[in-house]
Amino acid sequence: MIFTQGMNSLMMGTSSSQNRRNTDSPELINCQEADYSMFYGKMKFRSNSMTILLVFGKEDAQCEAFRKAADKGNYQTTLTKTPESAIESFAENQQDLVIIDCRHSKHFDAVKLCKTLKERHPRGHSRFLALTNKCDKDEPSVLPLLNAGFSRRLVENTNITSCYNELLSIDHSELEYRSHQQVQTSAAMYHALNHVSESIEITDSKFRTEFVNRLWEKQTGYSSKEVIGTEFQDKLQVDNCNEEQTLVYHAKKNQIWEGQQSIRRKNGDIIRCKCRIIPMMSNSNTASRYILVRQTVDGYSQWDRLKDIDSKTHVSYAGMMYQRRKDSITRFHTMTIETPLSRVINMLYEAQTSSGTGNIVHSALEKVLDILQSTELFSPHIHQVKEEDPLTSDYVDGLCDRTAINSQTNRQIYGQKSSISSSSSKLQVGVASKQSLSMYKPSAEVQSLLQGNATWSFDIIQLESLTNKNVLVPLGIKIFERFGAMELLGIDEHVMASWLKLISDNYHSGNPYHNATHAADVLQATAYFLDKMRPKKLLDAQEEIAALIAAVIHDVDHPARSSSFLVNTKNDLAILYNDIAVLENHHAAKGFQLTHKSDNSNILKNLDREVYESLRHNVIDMVLATEMAKHFEHLQKFIHLCAANIKPVSEDDLEKKSGGSSSAMESGLDSPENRRQILRMVIKCADVSNPARDTHLADRWARRIAEEYFQQTEDEHRKNLPVMMPHFDRNTCSIPHSQYKFMEVFLLSMFEHWDGFLDIPEVYEQLQKNYKYWKDVEIQEKQEKQNAVATETSPATPAVLS
Repeated sequence: MIFTQGMNSLMMGTSSSQNRRNTDSPELINCQEADYSMFYGKMKFRSNSMTILLVFGKEDAQCEAFRKAADKGNYQTTLTKTPESAIESFAENQQDLVIIDCRHSKHFDAVKLCKTLKERHPRGHSRFLALTNKCDKDEPSVLPLLNAGFSRRLVENTNITSCYNELLSIDHSELEYRSHQQVQTSAAMYHALNHVSESIEITDSKFRTEFVNRLWEKQTGYSSKEVIGTEFQDKLQVDNCNEEQTLVYHAKKNQIWEGQQSIRRKNGDIIRCKCRIIPMMSNSNTASRYILVRQTVDGYSQWDRLKDIDSKTHVSYAGMMYQRRKDSITRFHTMTIETPLSRVINMLYEAQTSSGTGNIVHSALEKVLDILQSTELFSPHIHQVKEEDPLTSDYVDGLCDRTAINSQTNRQIYGQKSSISSSSSKLQVGVASKQSLSMYKPSAEVQSLLQGNATWSFDIIQLESLTNKNVLVPLGIKIFERFGAMELLGIDEHVMASWLKLISDNYHSGNPYHNATHAADVLQATAYFLDKMRPKKLLDAQEEIAALIAAVIHDVDHPARSSSFLVNTKNDLAILYNDIAVLENHHAAKGFQLTHKSDNSNILKNLDREVYESLRHNVIDMVLATEMAKHFEHLQKFIHLCAANIKPVSEDDLEKKSGGSSSAMESGLDSPENRRQILRMVIKCADVSNPARDTHLADRWARRIAEEYFQQTEDEHRKNLPVMMPHFDRNTCSIPHSQYKFMEVFLLSMFEHWDGFLDIPEVYEQLQKNYKYWKDVEIQEKQEKQNAVATETSPATPAVLS
């Protein structure tokens, strides 16, 4: 039997019945259930036969012929007599083949029914056949049927053998191409699973092993031939293990579970493993498969190993810090969601490392890696996340709009670094006003707070309170002044302050999260990252100023609703930008529109055309990079460019060059495209950096963004729109859970690699600290709820009279 039929019947969780029911509800006509099994590589599939949905207004000879033909072919068939029951049955089971009786229009509209079923499941694999009358006259056109979604037409024929042959033809030919494609995809998946850094085991719903990867074989000592098709968990279980310590016990809860487990290897040794159980849920809300991921616990951390190396070989502290950053950059398997090409590239790296013989193979692999890393082929397959956690699914669907199309065009990059300085001939510097800034004079308390604007612990919420939410002007003046922006742009402080005030006024102060305070927070984080050694060496002054400008305007005129919301409401912005990166395109356009509104606030008015165009392209590129739909693409490209261009150094090199960040270690990072990718990461990390702030600030920001999501959910309900993030319901949502899930999906891996590049342990360690904080808060909240329930349900204690 073909592969996909088996997979679909397994995922649907279909069952059989020996009884026929004479009702209008869907009638399941049983065939003798056959066990179709096949191996592909090491994985064994058990599948049922092709499933068929018959839609007949009345039972006649033709209907009976298809019934008997299906019985003969052991096909599971469901008969429905009304459009409503057909829609209900198809929604639940998504049968492989749907045969609709088009001979009698008085019963129902067959064309309309077919369109409805196709619209409900546009990406389904099912084929739709139209049963029509015999034609004594001219043969009618099949075009109306094809336009309605039918695959082809069947002419009525009550001969059972003819019907049986028709079903066989469909089963073995028309569905085979779909099967072949999925088998090829599965083969690539299995190959990738054999190259991951954890042991993987896949079982069916009864815990019979279907697949194990190579690392599982090394970890347990058993070969795949010994375990495929068997219930193998008991053999790995250690003696005297109670039920609650078994993986089967946790798996039956049909929820993701993480913990530690001791397993017994074939030679009798006991090893301790970190375990993760992931159920694959079917349409009937039961688990059709379980994925078991294990990683051996080796007793001490990677940091401890670095210290051991240091004590034995006397490696300098600088070398250890560089090694920590290098390990972070190359640790690809820590990605929460990986792209298919990231796995391919990892395998190519492995092949390149192991190909000790033959310079030709080594050279060819280098060329392949260069080609792969220079293309737009890093889009992730993130649909599998939906099966793991509903809230994670909300984030993926709500923030990573998977219908979004890449809106970043390949803009011209000026080949060499631009040199803009006060002496540059490309700048026509105007006469700067010597008048001091009078439109905003910070108080002594504000000025004192602004002295710490270059530290990660800077309290933007306190500044918001002291300035009555007018944070962008005083902080912006301080940061742009620190980077010499006014001198480089050829403007005075009045123009800069006017521009900052204009941008600030076009942020919506009523937004809980996307307001001017958020813009100021992102500006401060951007400046903090730009101040680090590696960006200082790689980026020129123009690129730094472009990053600061992008940070200021990156969310200007944000409506506190997502791009998906604007698309679903047919908002003018969605129409204008063709549903593509709607908000990001609007922020960039609005920022430049406001900048050019008046000479008094145009900070770019004195730039030469070529410099202006280069800076404008950089600003637009960075603002568009904040689109979350491109998050994993930008992150993967950054990881690979670092792995390709930051080379390990010897101990002698470290003694000669301080900090392990010499130009010899960074060959290739200085190219225009790599600098642009680094700029994208600067603003991306700054844009989502508030979960890595001091805990009291991270807590405030978390509740602000949750409030904004709550408001959108309520608005979607009021307007009867698709609810993009249904778990963000203010009555049921757990903010702590939403926060650490957001960190798991988007932040932990990104900031680990960002720390490896910039050497900012204070940021990454604070993020980890906040991750633990939110998990602890969730546990505390659950305990308080349980105590409250226990108090409500416990009988009242009678009063004691003294």
